[in-house]
Amino acid sequence: MEGIKNILKRTLFYKYVYSPWVTVRRNRFYEKRRSIFKQEARSLLQRFVECMYSEHIDYWLEFGTLLGAYRDRSFIPNDFDIDVGVWLSDARRVNDVLKKNGFRLVREFHVVGENGLEQTYEYHGATIDVMYFYKEENQYWCNGVVLPSKWHEVVKTQVTAHWFKPFATKQMEFLGIQVSIPDNIEEHLMEIFGAGYMVYDPNFPGDLNKKRYSLDDKWGMGFVEY
Repeated sequence: MEGIKNILKRTLFYKYVYSPWVTVRRNRFYEKRRSIFKQEARSLLQRFVECMYSEHIDYWLEFGTLLGAYRDRSFIPNDFDIDVGVWLSDARRVNDVLKKNGFRLVREFHVVGENGLEQTYEYHGATIDVMYFYKEENQYWCNGVVLPSKWHEVVKTQVTAHWFKPFATKQMEFLGIQVSIPDNIEEHLMEIFGAGYMVYDPNFPGDLNKKRYSLDDKWGMGFVEY
């Protein structure tokens, strides 16, 4: 089957018809997501914060959302979801309170044989990625995934691991909302994005403190669109 796919990729139809069509379709999909995100992102974040506060669940802004909050005082350009960190031990409570308040779990990944977990929730068409952190060897860790190009059902997917120096959380105002962030925010952002994190780079290749595992080494199971 793989051989047939490789042959098709070398055809003129693939090069001049199918591939451009896929690119246009993908771009339209992401433009629609970004449009919805711009309209709903603040209300999504505010509702999430209210849910965490109501149940006394520790959380903090993470990755691109944390960078935007600190550097841009807004969401970073071309973003289309919110990133937050939560402790793995609170996963059940997070799921319960979000579902009770109108969030819909649309994606979930488990690292096979380990405690790694990532969830995506939808609220009014916009999404929030909940990264679950755990402590190991005097560091904080969380797992992510490398998404395949197509989704149909349960799939194997490549796992990533991110590590951080331990931190506590503190409060910061972001878009008129009191949010939690790591108290070593500059060091934390440098761990992810490097020393140049204060300069916007549209071609940034990805998190610097990320390790990719091969599927033979470590993999995750994904459930999509419940």
